[in-house]
Amino acid sequence: MIDFQSGYILRPVNPVFIYFSLFCALLLNLLPIGNYGWVPDWLIICMVFWNIHQHRYVSVITAFILGLMMDVHNSDLLGLHAFSYSLVAYVAISWHRRIVALTVLSQAVHLLPVFLLVALFPVLVHWALSGELYWWALTGAVQAFIEAMLWPLATRILLAPQRRPIDVDHNRPL
Repeated sequence: MIDFQSGYILRPVNPVFIYFSLFCALLLNLLPIGNYGWVPDWLIICMVFWNIHQHRYVSVITAFILGLMMDVHNSDLLGLHAFSYSLVAYVAISWHRRIVALTVLSQAVHLLPVFLLVALFPVLVHWALSGELYWWALTGAVQAFIEAMLWPLATRILLAPQRRPIDVDHNRPL
């Protein structure tokens, strides 16, 4: 795979690193910080990143399983996060060729509707099921903007192991 911003040919990704990063993102989501609008969904950032860059390792089924874990953790309607994570994974996989060719900031702008989808989907489902719309729950839009702003940092961190050279030769300039 080629990093289009630098023209650097990336090394193959280690699947252990992929699943370790997803596990760390899940642990960050499980922290008892609270369900505030300014707390980003770390798991969706990591999952969308791997769906775009390595969709053979992180599929819609992986997103569904991680969504079920988040449903159980949040004591929410079972399948709510699972469906929204699966939907977002499907969109990310179908857009992966378009997104990879863009700059990192353009990627963040293009992924903002995806982050809005996953942030506002639970609010819309609760509204459809109960008939009551909690306006304070619409702070998920703030969460989506924060996730889009964190996209360049996530890209830098998650691509770092692939950018390092295999062997460093100080006599060869390339």
